[in-house]
Amino acid sequence: MSRRCAFLQRFFADRRGATVVLYALSLPALVGFTGLGVEVGYWYYKQRELQTAADVAAYAGAIELRGGSSSSEVYSASLSEATTQGFAPGSGSIVVNTPPTSGTHQTNKSVEVLLTQDTPRLFSAIYDSKPVPINARGVATYEDGGQACLLALDPNASGAVTFTGNALMLMNGCNVMSNSLSDSSLIVNGSADVTVPCALAAGGIAADNGLKLTQCSEAQSNVPPANDPFKNLPAPPTSLLNGPCLTAPSGNGAATLTPGRYCGGLSLKGDKTFAPGTYVIDGGDFSINATANVAGAGVTFYMTNSATVKFNGTADIDFSAPTSGTYEGVLFYGDRNSPDVDHKFNGNASSKMTGSIYFPSQTVEFLGNFSGSNGCMRIVARAIDFTGSSTLNSDCTAYGINNMPLPGKVTLVE
Repeated sequence: MSRRCAFLQRFFADRRGATVVLYALSLPALVGFTGLGVEVGYWYYKQRELQTAADVAAYAGAIELRGGSSSSEVYSASLSEATTQGFAPGSGSIVVNTPPTSGTHQTNKSVEVLLTQDTPRLFSAIYDSKPVPINARGVATYEDGGQACLLALDPNASGAVTFTGNALMLMNGCNVMSNSLSDSSLIVNGSADVTVPCALAAGGIAADNGLKLTQCSEAQSNVPPANDPFKNLPAPPTSLLNGPCLTAPSGNGAATLTPGRYCGGLSLKGDKTFAPGTYVIDGGDFSINATANVAGAGVTFYMTNSATVKFNGTADIDFSAPTSGTYEGVLFYGDRNSPDVDHKFNGNASSKMTGSIYFPSQTVEFLGNFSGSNGCMRIVARAIDFTGSSTLNSDCTAYGINNMPLPGKVTLVE
């Protein structure tokens, strides 16, 4: 018995294997803490990934907002970019606010994107089976790029905007913009003298000393293309487009034209007056001949079926657009489906056209002197070639002429 007691005393007093036993007992806790540390690092990685998605989504939303898109279009753009960056809508949520509901940029030029993503647990699932919610917030805003008086829409043409010859162009408070990505998107050469706050192009700018800038230190190339300010402008109703062909007055005698459809063009001489309304020029040339004296207030001319404008340089022309209604501020409107033709606007020193000239698929050539009342005229066309003289001003709200905002840069701010 004494031997047994002595053996047990020696066994319990022996410490030579204690480290192994303690290590074995503590190993689960050590593995658990290590796993939890790795999992926290994984959560941080997922949070940074989600933050990238929120930033990119806010940036995409701000680009849409800058272009005048609706709130649903801003949301769709943000969701699409967030998903591309790894956000999974099925296991998370997205909220797009414009303006943002918090922060330092609660303006209608900013977009806030709030993302929440559920991340499944790994080692920590032994403590709680619920997924870990990860949140991210991104805010982007855009700047105003100013107003335009001239805008060329062609995305590829060389010299989409060209000033040449004896062009004398003065723009007060509004800019010139070319959407073309060509290296020579906007050209100023020859004896052209162009004074403008800023000259901008989606591509490159080829300008000599004739280009004078009053607000920008240099011409701005590689800027975002501007949106077509009239992209939602409807064509005239079918009843007008397919209406009876009216007969234009001939000869040099004074006459008044009424709104409607004129087939095969118009050739005007002498004193002619256009009554207010919409005129469809269906094919042929709309020509105003030498020594003619033509006027019309509250008129819009819709050019279709390859109809072209050909105004003579010695004619006296005084047109102004409507100041209300569907075609408020729109003087000339070219059918979007018409092929490219050249519209030649020529006039004498007293000629003026007050309103917007819109030929989205065709070229406008200004060969004479036009400015509009108080310099209120806008040109949006596939391409614009200026060799005449004009003075254009930025504020034309009194004449019903809409603004033509240019895109400013988009920046992540929060």
